[in-house]
Amino acid sequence: MLITQEGITHYQKTEQMWEDGDYLISWRGFVFVLGIAAGMDSVMTFAEEVRASGLITAIKLLKGHFFMTVCDKQAGVFYSFIDNSGAFEAFHTDSAISTSFLALARYSGFGKERVSKEAIVEFINFGNIYDNRTLLDGICKIDSNEIIVFCSHKKSIVSKQLASIDTPCPDVDVMDFFRRFCQSIRHLKISADLTGGVDSRLVCVLLDHYGVPFEAAISGRAGIRDVDIPVEIARVLDHRLYVTEPCVERLEQMVPELFVWCDGMNDLFKHYRTLPHHQSRRDRGIELVISGIGGEFLKENMWVQDFPFYARKKANIRRFLRMRMLQIKCKSSYFAGEFRAINDTFENGVVDKLGRYRMDTNTKTYDSIYYHFRMKTVASTFIASTNHLFGCYSPFLEYDLVRCGFHLKRRVRFFNRYHRELITRLNPQVARIPTAEGGISASAETLEMLKDIGKYIRNRCRRVTKVVGRKLLSKTYLQESPEHPELFRKMRTLGVTEEAVERLKREGVLDPRLEVNDILDAHLGNIVTFAVFLGYLEGREAGDVRGEDRTENNQAVVTV
Repeated sequence: MLITQEGITHYQKTEQMWEDGDYLISWRGFVFVLGIAAGMDSVMTFAEEVRASGLITAIKLLKGHFFMTVCDKQAGVFYSFIDNSGAFEAFHTDSAISTSFLALARYSGFGKERVSKEAIVEFINFGNIYDNRTLLDGICKIDSNEIIVFCSHKKSIVSKQLASIDTPCPDVDVMDFFRRFCQSIRHLKISADLTGGVDSRLVCVLLDHYGVPFEAAISGRAGIRDVDIPVEIARVLDHRLYVTEPCVERLEQMVPELFVWCDGMNDLFKHYRTLPHHQSRRDRGIELVISGIGGEFLKENMWVQDFPFYARKKANIRRFLRMRMLQIKCKSSYFAGEFRAINDTFENGVVDKLGRYRMDTNTKTYDSIYYHFRMKTVASTFIASTNHLFGCYSPFLEYDLVRCGFHLKRRVRFFNRYHRELITRLNPQVARIPTAEGGISASAETLEMLKDIGKYIRNRCRRVTKVVGRKLLSKTYLQESPEHPELFRKMRTLGVTEEAVERLKREGVLDPRLEVNDILDAHLGNIVTFAVFLGYLEGREAGDVRGEDRTENNQAVVTV
């Protein structure tokens, strides 16, 4: 979808529209009002609330992951916004809004002169651009608390007036939320992610408890716990499980499609496994994918670097950054000239940015950083890509549930206690099945929890060992991976990889002496993706990164 000061100019087939004499409402993604059928019925309910109470009040009714534009026909005003959890990606410039970063970049005619050196170093380190920024100065992501307004050919930004994350959310009950949510999705054909962890297990148990028909699905290598454990869970729940195994045979040929799929916003190779996985879901007629992303806000995973001191006043933001976000930093030897100097001070700059999320305790600070800075970026890139084919929703990322988790007592989130008690209450047999977290169960039964204590300690020690290994050896050890075992070896042999490295050497980004084999696995896809993006800015097809000749016209026809 592309919105300019003249109105909505392009639609995709995955976008929907409703209108009456007063309003035209267009949306992309999955949207619902609790207890009302998702999609058209919920949008009509929302429109009535706009009429009765105004837009800002009505927006708080909406749930899901979506982008929406409301045109007030009488006033000639367009209001555009994303969901309140910030889990959908949409972008804006001074004169246009789009659900596609790549389309908006091409529509705006922006070239590589708009890419800052700092953004390049950030992308190669993280594989993402944080803080509602993009690779291009002048294009920003729409924030979850913003409404972009076009009126009389002028743009303004107003606040949704959402409550802050630390404001108590007393009326939210997870069981009641899921009960009403399940009423909203009964008419859809659903596929639920199911891994070896506890978050997706809790989602599947809740869906099963409320009688929602669904299939379960997982992408990964057979023989690892994250695939074998879901087989047992699906058997006990009596839901069919589909497993998509990763393949790297056509990796080079997939690059153009992967680049468009990720919208140039993160490492394109991270999607080589999920793209065919979602395509197989589409072929089975799936309309909505439900995942457990966001379940972290109901447990202690974000705090383990401070274990067991979960009530400290002072947060160690640098340690949090190194353990949870920047686990393997780029070597300065990758870079040339000024880029090397920027990389040397990069970590300090990120720590300074994260300082604005400080709260009165360490664990609240980590929650705030993880939600506002990390999850809104990392989760949204994967959710937005999935929406190319069908709706995608992570209930635990819903802003009300995030705030609910934020205010849980520390002891309730410790040792997966919240997940344990809810799963055990609903399905004790599923709760006893081991997880991929060191083989501990998801059970709240006393005997099971006693057996899990030793496994929990071993799992925490294993995590510390992995962190030390990443810091000393710049590689992750002691971890089963769902990826194809030949993935990174294959990536290093691709023509697009060699061309990307040579392209960035010519651009003065990478050191002329750098070889492909000098680049760590964690950064290889980031480098390739950025080089592909530079080629795209020059009007080339996705996957062409050579850049010897600049195309004269960046104002290519917008296709969104």
